[in-house]
Amino acid sequence: MKVGIDVVEINRIKTSKEFLNKILTENEIEYIEQFENKKEHVAGFFCVKEAVFKALNLNVFSPKLIEVNHDENNKPFVVLQGEYLTHFKNNYKEIEISISHSKTIAQAICIIN
Repeated sequence: MKVGIDVVEINRIKTSKEFLNKILTENEIEYIEQFENKKEHVAGFFCVKEAVFKALNLNVFSPKLIEVNHDENNKPFVVLQGEYLTHFKNNYKEIEISISHSKTIAQAICIIN
């Protein structure tokens, strides 16, 4: 089992188009656009990506290879792409994430088996 965790102060997060396009997929940007508190959601997604990266123990952080989605009950899950997906399939069976945020801090944890 591998674990990754990340915490970020929400006021450090940008919501400029350039920043969002650098770290989020088109689907994630579309999801976040529906909320008034975009910064909190961007921060949460960023924390997920960092937590997954840490748990996978890879060398290069490529945030767009980790996509945060939500199931019918709004539970978050990740979809991996490219080398992240290959590494996961070769070494693990399941991946779980959890995201939480307040008005000032966002955090996420990833557990991989």
